[in-house]
Amino acid sequence: MITLNNVLFKWHKQQAKPTLSIAALNIADGEHVFLHGPSGSGKSTLLSLLAGINTANSGTVKLLNTDLAALSNRKRDVFRSDHIGYIFQNFNLLPYLSPLENVMLGCQFSKPRQKKALQQSASLEQEAARLLTALGLTMEHHQQNVANLSIGQQQRVAAARAFIGSPELIIADEPTSALDANNRTAFIELLFAQASIAGSTLVFVSHDESLQTLFNRSISLSDITEQAQ
Repeated sequence: MITLNNVLFKWHKQQAKPTLSIAALNIADGEHVFLHGPSGSGKSTLLSLLAGINTANSGTVKLLNTDLAALSNRKRDVFRSDHIGYIFQNFNLLPYLSPLENVMLGCQFSKPRQKKALQQSASLEQEAARLLTALGLTMEHHQQNVANLSIGQQQRVAAARAFIGSPELIIADEPTSALDANNRTAFIELLFAQASIAGSTLVFVSHDESLQTLFNRSISLSDITEQAQ
């Protein structure tokens, strides 16, 4: 699913040392991986490379056997829309839309994800409702203004938006940072269940190392970057 080899990235060419330097990283199809590291270790930079928002200065970043650097900016945008669901730390929901409308946005720019969503339900709205319910948001909240939802409820909307259309890769960037321990664990278990149903690889990123016991595989970004120095 994910292969990085000899990756170097600098935000500015004049930097003496790279912001990120990874000799090798491999994540298999269907894995649920906990990626952790302290603030400033390069987690956000790595996610920007995996999502094709930025490209490495050298080395290769491959997703689904596709070298992201070989794609044009437009093709990387299309690739991201078709194959990656992203749960942002601050959720990035549109406050003037309902939860259902926010979730359906996950398919707006991707015909392949629309097609897969419609294989699950008769309409995108029904599939959005199915995912919201599966992720613990009751029907009474589906049509509310998303700005009126609690943090935990907004979190579930963001997760449903990422999962709609069953993208091959789900990236979760510190999505539980505002929750208490019990709610963090419950939400991660919901992510596992949906990732298994969708057949998605899950890369969960956090600085909170106490969460790694919930995952079958844990990767310390500090460890893999040290190997390349």
